[in-house]
Amino acid sequence: MNNSFDSIQLLVLVPHRDARGLLRAWSGSLFSEGLPGAWSFPWVTPIAALKRPLSNEELKSRALALRQIIEHSGGKIISGPSEAAVISNNVSVFGPSVNIALPDSFFDFNDDAVIRRVSSLVVGAALCETGSTPNVSRPAPVLSFRAAALANMVFRPLPSSNGAYNDFSFEWEIGKLFWLPKC
Repeated sequence: MNNSFDSIQLLVLVPHRDARGLLRAWSGSLFSEGLPGAWSFPWVTPIAALKRPLSNEELKSRALALRQIIEHSGGKIISGPSEAAVISNNVSVFGPSVNIALPDSFFDFNDDAVIRRVSSLVVGAALCETGSTPNVSRPAPVLSFRAAALANMVFRPLPSSNGAYNDFSFEWEIGKLFWLPKC
């Protein structure tokens, strides 16, 4: 993987910690299988790459809109088979797909804050190169959850001791959580 970026600002969906236990176990199995990139991304769903962090008000309004979208489609976020989702030109996130269809209006901001929508929505369990989907023996866990939050996240590669970037050493920081309101 070619880490030719300093950092990526993302809008992410953070599942409640109860849903993350299954993801942790699956990430562990991916790592045991020797999948490079396992444990290199947090158990969140990247939704969009951003030019800037969203404000508290923007996150709060999108959390309400997302709750309304989910309520119209059964009230729960449910995962499907594993997929890879492109978050930058050379980085993709691999994990269980989720059943959320976001309208274009969800991404409308006065200053075009969204650089790009993530190609498909997945809950991150590993990183992979864009254009490839890892071949794993164990299927993704089936997740079903209502409780989740939206947040800003910064994701960046870590340089090694010689200053070059290591292909799968990253750090991230997830901002304040804005929980989807109850309906």
